[in-house]
Amino acid sequence: MVRLPGLDRSFRIPHDLAHFVTEREFELGHGVFGSIAAGAMFSNMAVVGGRPRYDANVRSRAVIRAYAAELSLAEVLSGVVHDGVEHETNPEKLYRHLLIAYGSLRSGPCPYQVATLRRCLGLLWALSDRWRAVPVGQRLALRWELPGAARTPSPH
Repeated sequence: MVRLPGLDRSFRIPHDLAHFVTEREFELGHGVFGSIAAGAMFSNMAVVGGRPRYDANVRSRAVIRAYAAELSLAEVLSGVVHDGVEHETNPEKLYRHLLIAYGSLRSGPCPYQVATLRRCLGLLWALSDRWRAVPVGQRLALRWELPGAARTPSPH
């Protein structure tokens, strides 16, 4: 079990919470949370339950290297979604931003639909209420489950 800090309360939701929902709804199995599930450890994380693997550092580097392209995509898409929640952007307008962001990393048509973006935004709005109710110093516990399409072998 790992902990990601929520940082400060200057945003409606923490950026990592935007990642969590965006990666789940857009079925990014190897974004930040899929990479963590596969053994990646990012510098802001802390192990709070269980014991790390004997080769945790080596595995972390291998996972991050193997999933670098999807980590970049997850960062770009989560940034668009996070910005949309923070600024209460209309989903159709935000979708245009998402298409541009996707096109900055990948060629071909964007596989994501505006309906998925709307669902993602709705879930984040609901989670923002839960997040604001968490007292300072407490936690919002979430469980990551790999999206159905992402059940692939680890990079080793």
